Amino acid sequence: MSAPGSLSAQVPPDSLRRPPDSLPSDTLPAEQALPDSLQEQEAAGDSVSAQDTIPAVRLPALVRPLSPGWETGVWEWDREALLGSRALTLADLVAEVPGAVPVRGGDFGAPRTVTAFGAGGGRIRVFRDGLEILPLEGSVTDLSRVGLAGLERVRVVRSAGEIRIELESLLTADGRPYSLIEAGTGDLNTNLFRGTFSHPRAVGGAVALSMDRVDTQGLRREEPGAGTAAWVRYARPLTQRGVVAVDFARSSSDRGDLFAPETARRSDWSVRTRWDLLPGLRGDVYYASSSLSTEEPDTFDFGLETRTQVGGILSLDSRWLRGRAHLRRLSGEGLPGTRAAVEVASGLPSVGGVAGELEWDRWESRSVSRTRFRAWTVPFFGLSLFAERGGGEYGLPYLAPVPTPDDTLSGGQDGETEGAESIPSVVPGPRFSETTGTRFGFRFRWRDVSLGAARLTVESDSLFPLGLPSDREGAVFPGGKREGFEVSGRFPLYPRGLFVAGSYQWWDQPDEIPGTGAGSPPDEDPLAPGELPWRYLPRDNYKAEVSFHDTFLPTGNLEVWFDLGVRGREPMATPIPEDPEAVGLVPVVVPFYQSWFVRLQIRVVTVRAFIMWENFTVRQRNQDLPGRVLPPTRSLYGVRWTMWN
Repeated sequence: MSAPGSLSAQVPPDSLRRPPDSLPSDTLPAEQALPDSLQEQEAAGDSVSAQDTIPAVRLPALVRPLSPGWETGVWEWDREALLGSRALTLADLVAEVPGAVPVRGGDFGAPRTVTAFGAGGGRIRVFRDGLEILPLEGSVTDLSRVGLAGLERVRVVRSAGEIRIELESLLTADGRPYSLIEAGTGDLNTNLFRGTFSHPRAVGGAVALSMDRVDTQGLRREEPGAGTAAWVRYARPLTQRGVVAVDFARSSSDRGDLFAPETARRSDWSVRTRWDLLPGLRGDVYYASSSLSTEEPDTFDFGLETRTQVGGILSLDSRWLRGRAHLRRLSGEGLPGTRAAVEVASGLPSVGGVAGELEWDRWESRSVSRTRFRAWTVPFFGLSLFAERGGGEYGLPYLAPVPTPDDTLSGGQDGETEGAESIPSVVPGPRFSETTGTRFGFRFRWRDVSLGAARLTVESDSLFPLGLPSDREGAVFPGGKREGFEVSGRFPLYPRGLFVAGSYQWWDQPDEIPGTGAGSPPDEDPLAPGELPWRYLPRDNYKAEVSFHDTFLPTGNLEVWFDLGVRGREPMATPIPEDPEAVGLVPVVVPFYQSWFVRLQIRVVTVRAFIMWENFTVRQRNQDLPGRVLPPTRSLYGVRWTMWN
């Protein structure tokens, strides 16, 4: 998983106009850094002279209004940080965000995602190059089928209302062909292969492709599973200001007989043109299509017809304002017909910054909207303040027939409140949920010391499951209000490069839940909503680690990463009821989770060798969902090799 401190967000810019650091936060200060960098070594060792290369075809990046920072709730990994991370999958990487809670249906190949602040269906969204990866098998995108190969940057925007995962694809690094090979093997017959290749001069344009596969046989070879993803892009310049790009991606997951369907294949393709319209103004027009295929189509309560989206994106980067506007039309069951979003940010170097978001959806005969506002100050004697407030209605893309716990839930397709007795046994989508959230606090930074704390509040009228195959039979539970706090810090140690880092999040969840023990029936009297814990929201969630990262030799061609740490959480409620037929549903609670980990990675020039060991204390019964026990331990070793030409 991600190297501690490799998140760019750990050292945010002092103001909006200051660009984010291009190096991970655990990189040495500039005055201590060695003069020869890895990039300089690679360029010097290249067999092709600079004058023999031609400018690479690039897809100009769209503006990202929010700068990375713990204050803004944005975490970011560039390509070097990705190569230095511990992550084997995208879900592993996102789980490194403080307060993030993995929800895994089992080992590799099983459905998985990452949530925070109790976010459920419709509130965990994934974008690649500005286009949303639409959920096709549940209410959120299954991250087991989104690979890390071929990515230039990963960005996570965490808010009280939702998690937004933004992926930026690699096209060309510079004027030279580029290759990256990652391979590993380990316990439980686990194998990892990840390959990326790009060529800046192919068929009059540029070509990039990637392959990503993680597979395992599971404990005692009884739970085989695999996640595979492949992607290819061709881009060609249009005059001096535009680029046309065609993308195709194919992914699949093999789950054995643990979930239905056993195998599901997803296909996505898109064509887009991106233009530099005016200085600082950039536009994008696209058409995209997504489809899901399986040999067991009757598994789903919705059709498997192709979903499409056509739209445009406009981004602005000026001296005083950065912004992005997105308008699109969607077609296909379970999706809103129209979606529009505007995001802007502005600031003064000596004061701080503000940012605002507005999103509007049209679902059949109903319109819903959401807003969010953020503000932060520049450090004053190392101390900066920040605040965030947002809320609105979220639409749920898909919802399988589920039991309704009490008569306070919204039941009809039109979102009107009805008594439970009048709700049909099969409730069609879409469904809607009103959610608001607040986060405010401070951050103190002095030299390499960083400490932040925030107060948290989330309020929701109903709590939906994720809708993935692993929790598809879950119930919609009543919502309520939760309050909590979080802290995050990083402190240097001796010698140089050694540091300790950690994060902790606490919520006012009930200490005990009646009727959740083995063999104990639920209470006869229905519990009040405030007495029920929120699903996917453990009372305590923490991570702590001691890490080392430094470069050696005058050339800087020897680099070492070492991490020893622990991550864990208190018992966590799930959306799965103990007895769906009982009056006053009680959720199943999975036990306390804890995993100690260690990682060593060494880079020599452009070759990185690594060894990782998860849960080396061999703690049993770690699980995120009832009955889906995770592997008791796993060690894995391999290489990551970057090649030019």
